[in-house]
Amino acid sequence: MDRDASGGTYRGPSSTPASPYPRAYRYTAGRRFSLYLFAAILAAIGAWLIAVPVGQPAAAGTWLLLGGVGLVLLAGSMAASAALSQLILRADAIELRGPLRTRELRLVALAGRRRQATRGGSILLLVPKSGRAVRLDSGIPRDPLLDAWIDALPDLDLQERAASEAKLLADPAFGSNPQERRARLARTRQLTKVANGAAVAVLSWAYLYPHPYALAIGSLALLPWCAVLIVMLSHGLIAFDTRRNDARPNVAMVLMLPGIVLGLRAILDVHVLDAMPVLVYGFIAGLPLVLVACTMAPRDAAKPWGFPLMLLLLVALPYGGGGLLLADVGLDHQPAQEFPTQVLRKYISTGKHSSPHLVLAPWGPQVMGEDMAVNRAYYAHVDEGARVCMSLHPGAFGVRWYALGDCAAAPTAAATRAP
Repeated sequence: MDRDASGGTYRGPSSTPASPYPRAYRYTAGRRFSLYLFAAILAAIGAWLIAVPVGQPAAAGTWLLLGGVGLVLLAGSMAASAALSQLILRADAIELRGPLRTRELRLVALAGRRRQATRGGSILLLVPKSGRAVRLDSGIPRDPLLDAWIDALPDLDLQERAASEAKLLADPAFGSNPQERRARLARTRQLTKVANGAAVAVLSWAYLYPHPYALAIGSLALLPWCAVLIVMLSHGLIAFDTRRNDARPNVAMVLMLPGIVLGLRAILDVHVLDAMPVLVYGFIAGLPLVLVACTMAPRDAAKPWGFPLMLLLLVALPYGGGGLLLADVGLDHQPAQEFPTQVLRKYISTGKHSSPHLVLAPWGPQVMGEDMAVNRAYYAHVDEGARVCMSLHPGAFGVRWYALGDCAAAPTAAATRAP
């Protein structure tokens, strides 16, 4: 039963008979139907798993039984949530009722509202002054009364953006007066838009059509250092990666994405005998960029360890490893060893991204043979049973790599070597 602030029975916020409160909201009929349907499917699968014949091995039978029971319980929880979940709106509180838990948020205890971005859009969060934020389920229908109640709460995102911009406009390092600082901030935002747009163009070029190849790869390698230079020259007005609702523009895309594309190009264009040296020495090669970026990163981050960890995962390994491997190939001018082999089979892989493959007989150090992705032109050029040659290169930095081609062709014309 609802209670008032002193613990007594709640009798409504207004003594007028026309008061619109309290008002109850449930899932829409369409949302309830979809939840019931999904719950029924899960329950059917769970029941089938439970009813698997006893002739199964003991261990397998136990796991099937546990899995089936878990699915049935999940289906029951989903159906109960669809049937029992409600939002109760009162003038001074909002109550979220579920099958197992009810949470009441009084208006005086709410700090405000904010939006949280998700893959499917954004969701509304009600943020209390203490405790965890509460998500307002998108399946709950909205009406003018509920919208007005929520809109009356402070917009925390708007407040944080305004406070961040006010801090920049009050900093004398960015201009002698607020008007000059505002103009500089506007110019800086335009600059970062241009820089991010240029980065997108280079990334698309290097990934989709990297010709001329050396220029495309060199541009990828330079982009993160351009981001470092931009941040350094801005004296703190531009960041690598900003906090939520930070008014400063950022060049996170220019810093992080080129390394990922470098890593992808290395995977697509180069075959190596041993990938471990690439991972180890590539990670070490990427550390200077990570250290420089961390040195210039903002010191007011909510999680100061988050940005360095992100750089280690997204920059150090793909940027250092991909750059090292592509340089190992591009700077390698030493003679290669040639090993003849035979095309045992050819096929085109199925899936989201199909690609042609050749299955090769054992050659040189590859005693188990090779299943090798090739370009479509070379796939059409050779037949099953054809004699081809693998050229094994020592690598400019000692990372051995190999490429496939016709035995009469020069090694530099190998079909799978980076263009």
